[in-house]
Amino acid sequence: TVDCPCIDTTNTLASLSARRCKLPDSDGEYGIQLKLGGPCVQFSYGSSQCLQHDLIHDPACQVAQAGDHIIPAYCFRPWCFVDAAVCKAESNERVYRSSYLTYESGVDVFYSYSTCNSTADDWFEVEEQIVGSNSLGHISIHAAIPTYDFPLMYKRDPIDEAILSDPGQECYKDDVTYEGAYPNYVKRVLEISRGDIQNITFTHCSKSSNLIHPESRYTAAIQDIKDGLVDMAVGPFWITGQRLKLTAFTIPIILDKTYLVVTNPGTNDGSYYDEMKKVSAPFADELWGLVLAIIFTAALLSVWFSGRSEL
Repeated sequence: TVDCPCIDTTNTLASLSARRCKLPDSDGEYGIQLKLGGPCVQFSYGSSQCLQHDLIHDPACQVAQAGDHIIPAYCFRPWCFVDAAVCKAESNERVYRSSYLTYESGVDVFYSYSTCNSTADDWFEVEEQIVGSNSLGHISIHAAIPTYDFPLMYKRDPIDEAILSDPGQECYKDDVTYEGAYPNYVKRVLEISRGDIQNITFTHCSKSSNLIHPESRYTAAIQDIKDGLVDMAVGPFWITGQRLKLTAFTIPIILDKTYLVVTNPGTNDGSYYDEMKKVSAPFADELWGLVLAIIFTAALLSVWFSGRSEL
């Protein structure tokens, strides 16, 4: 789409010298190896336009290599590499981090199927089997902050420095920094990590995740973790079943306590009379009188009209 265009990542992939390989059936031309022992593809793989890049480059998608087995459905899906920062802020397209590139490579490349009017579902079904899992290592972390909640996490107006309570266009500008207790807490964790965490960059939720989860910007931030757009999300998150299906949680640093407050609880000595009174406890005496009056009136009317019908 116009708001989430394909980009040229040829130079980015070519910069990964450790992944260089000789392209098959070529005059010594080099390409990039997508994974250890995996196919060697051209540096232009996934670049510039919506194409069936896997059908073109992946040996598992080639008819000659397929043999008797059926070519996987993901081979026929068009997609391309995109600029995640632009797509998150300007479009509703789904964007994911490429799992072919480990975090240790120092290169982040993002792709989108929806910007090509396609779906990533078929790829997700086989992604782990094809790519395998990657370890994180010592990395620079991108952390999403879902919304503003002073004094926990917030931004200031770029013009008059006023503290903002509701996200606006400045929310999608990473050069407008986040402040508050939670960003300060994470920065302190960065300090005591002694280099294990090299850097933490705070960013916003993607528009597409907010579209998928309009009921909660917090769940939208967790969706961005699931999609690989960010490494973590920072804020006062409730741990729910829906969110646990998307990502794991750290040990809580704050716990909410919920109390049930009952007015005039009185005393109960456990007698038979007190136990019997519990039956009427849900309603006041006046309300019980009204309920009984309605029942009695309804019974009279029922008898009256049923008797008249027999005349």
